[in-house]
Amino acid sequence: MSRPSVAFPWQRALRSITARRHLALALITCGALAALPPSAAYAQDATAPCTDTVAAAEEAYLNRNYQEAVTLASQCTDRSAFEDEIVIQAYRLITLASLRQGALVQARSAVTNILHIDPEYTADPVNDPPAYDLFISLVRQEEDTEGTADAETETEEPSPALLRRNEGGPFLKLIGVGLSDYTGDLPIGNAGHPFDFQEMSTGSGAPYLFTAEIGYEFPSNLALVLGVQTGNYPIVGHSTGSNDISDSWRHTPQLLVRYTFGAAGESVAAYLDAGANVTFGGEGIAGPGFGPSVGGGIDIPLSSTWSFFVESRFNFTLPDNAIDGTSYPEDVQVERPPKGSITGPFDSVNQLLGIGLRIRFGGAAAQE
Repeated sequence: MSRPSVAFPWQRALRSITARRHLALALITCGALAALPPSAAYAQDATAPCTDTVAAAEEAYLNRNYQEAVTLASQCTDRSAFEDEIVIQAYRLITLASLRQGALVQARSAVTNILHIDPEYTADPVNDPPAYDLFISLVRQEEDTEGTADAETETEEPSPALLRRNEGGPFLKLIGVGLSDYTGDLPIGNAGHPFDFQEMSTGSGAPYLFTAEIGYEFPSNLALVLGVQTGNYPIVGHSTGSNDISDSWRHTPQLLVRYTFGAAGESVAAYLDAGANVTFGGEGIAGPGFGPSVGGGIDIPLSSTWSFFVESRFNFTLPDNAIDGTSYPEDVQVERPPKGSITGPFDSVNQLLGIGLRIRFGGAAAQE
């Protein structure tokens, strides 16, 4: 009959210490595993299933199950869980399937993600269709363009338009041509206004004029302009009784202040003019007249120095009998007194519509 083993006290103490060491070692091991990131702890196990998933997505794509291919490949796009090579393969399949479905936004997003992972990525000329290669090239160009635009926006250098407006500069209207109009006390029997077009059928010759100017643009969008307008106003000397005015040409120097809405010479810009004029010419009892000038136009840039303009201008003159030799209603001694015009005591020689070319000197726009 065997006797039960008896553990001595020192043996029981040794066993207790050993058990505690094993327990501590187990706890330390579990803690270390818990501290590891999931991708490190399960990288070997996670990559293998995603490789199978990408293969399944490839098979679905080849079988023309494009939506299923996108769904499967989308499961393998987490860079924190899978290797970059697997993620790129997944995005490649998403791109191919999306292009087949016409989902261009989704395809572009997938290619953008590929290029973020590998900026030098290129399509496989053997296994990938040419359309895929072309699409990658287009997206890469767009990404490069957007990056360049962002970099330019972040720079602190002022734009050429700001440089030009800060510097100002002189300009010259080489030549302008336009449709002339006289509004005053003549012809007899009609109350004139700028758009009555009586010059088309009455008077001496055709209504036309020429203009020229020189000026300086300041940074504040203001400009000081010295101009001249000379033209034929067919009815300005129409029948003044015994004091006929045989010469229908008038000449009008102008001193103007111009305000431009926008960057003149940089983009299409409207402008307004205001100033004074002196008008002279004619024979008989005609004399020089003085008065205000107003006008406006549109400046259309053709290059960094040249621009095309369309404008109108009205030059009012006093005294009433200056440029046409007739006052209304004081000139009652003539056989058929004039009816006057809507301008009242003013007569005016106008440019109803004019066009021409303007050139600018200096400033950033001209120096480019």
